[in-house]
Amino acid sequence: MSREKYKILINVPGPVLPGTVSTAFAKCGKKTCKCHKDGQYLHGPYFRWTGFIDGKRTTVTLTKEEAAKCEQHIKNWRRLQEKLNMIAEKAIAMAPWNLR
Repeated sequence: MSREKYKILINVPGPVLPGTVSTAFAKCGKKTCKCHKDGQYLHGPYFRWTGFIDGKRTTVTLTKEEAAKCEQHIKNWRRLQEKLNMIAEKAIAMAPWNLR
């Protein structure tokens, strides 16, 4: 039985970036600051990217502009994942045990 060779082309805008971007508000270290007396006056928002680098969960603080770029790159990553999932579904449907 011969194996059929084929190429798979995936058209996804790049760059891609796995992970998530989140925002956080925080209290500062000054005990006399308003943020310690009233939770309405927290500092922020702080933007953070969280993902895995070398197998380790990593969080990086970002500027607002960097966060916007990362959000777009994450959307590109999700599009790529969707296309890979579709390819995997088709591959399973064409698996030898399904062609019996």
